[in-house]
Amino acid sequence: MTEESMLGDLTGAVTDARYRASFGRVAGYLPKDRRAVDAWLADLADRAQARTGPHSPAVAAMEKLIETDRNTRSLVAGTLEQLPRALQPIQGVGHLLQCVDQIITTAPEYRAKSEERILFPLSALFANLALTKAGESLLRTPAFNSALQQVLREWCVFLDSPASRSVLTEADNGWLSPHSVERHRLDDYEIPDRGAEHWGFASFNDFFHRKLKPGARPVSTDPTAVLAPSDGTLVRHERKVGKNAGFTLKGQTFSLAETLNNSSYTDRFVGGDVLQLVLPATGYHRWHAPVDGVVRHVEVVPGLVFGTAELDGSGPVPQGVSFGGAAASSTRALVFIESTAPRIGMVCLAAVGIGEISSVTPVVREDQEVRKGDELGYFSYGGSTHFMAFEPGSDVEPTVEPSEDVDPEDDPQVATNAPLANAG
Repeated sequence: MTEESMLGDLTGAVTDARYRASFGRVAGYLPKDRRAVDAWLADLADRAQARTGPHSPAVAAMEKLIETDRNTRSLVAGTLEQLPRALQPIQGVGHLLQCVDQIITTAPEYRAKSEERILFPLSALFANLALTKAGESLLRTPAFNSALQQVLREWCVFLDSPASRSVLTEADNGWLSPHSVERHRLDDYEIPDRGAEHWGFASFNDFFHRKLKPGARPVSTDPTAVLAPSDGTLVRHERKVGKNAGFTLKGQTFSLAETLNNSSYTDRFVGGDVLQLVLPATGYHRWHAPVDGVVRHVEVVPGLVFGTAELDGSGPVPQGVSFGGAAASSTRALVFIESTAPRIGMVCLAAVGIGEISSVTPVVREDQEVRKGDELGYFSYGGSTHFMAFEPGSDVEPTVEPSEDVDPEDDPQVATNAPLANAG
């Protein structure tokens, strides 16, 4: 295939459809227009090329893998060769590694204009690479995926460090700027010390999973209501979900049993309903109990950083940033709560980390009693979505209509602790 014909394939409707279907785009972590990502990539490539000094430990380990593992080396080379220069301004393996270094030693800057926000930088870096056959295979390869996980863990360490606070300023591109304060309603949150540098936040992640002030999200007293575990937008409601036949989200099918990690409780949810809630990109990232009850089981299921899944009519897309398959292949915390309301029964909240960090931290334990609104856990920086599974007979009826897209400039459909659905 000539570069011209390949370029036509990769810049046409298929490419745009894949980008529009990505989790980062749908959830508002990446710009609506893919050309904004291309412009960001060109700037990243220039900044990365100017870097000097050794690689970070995780990037050095990735470099060693590429050098010593024949299959990985072949796939990386093939990925870069198969992608036309117009779609990826990366000049070789060394340059690619410099780009990864650049990303994981910086924190995301704030941008007032949504079309300029790149909140999933690694997803943006791999967005075009994953369009090639070699790129698809590379991101599925366990060895390379493991190397990516090391890279992301290293970035998470950086985002937990004081060095990441450089973007926590009141400048126009700072997360404490007047525009950000108004956009994110930061007055609703506990601020360590507004008069101090960086407002007293210890790190970027400390800011990202900031806590609400008491009473900022009042807990609904409606006895029939299932509450929203977080601020978010309902994107799907599926009924009569099968155990292994799967259910469909954004055109992709995945198994309830896989999503629940083949838990012994899985059979209780067969034939019931599933709701999916997407959290706003830069909003509140702690999650709360949707029902009164007792926690029967808690576990964190590790998953892939990036992989692939099939979209109807559009071929493979980067799994790590897509809706479908996300619950079954991404890192997730599963919290099974036996509701005190007989009409509801057991509810499973799957808190799914998507993309960059995929870090989920539950704060409850088995046999713990919880009341509606009690904190269950939190996400560190990265994409996030919730799946809630219900037993058949709970007659779940959402209080809002599912939305097919999420505009980052719109407020979430539902607020934490507000009614998301009625049951019984």
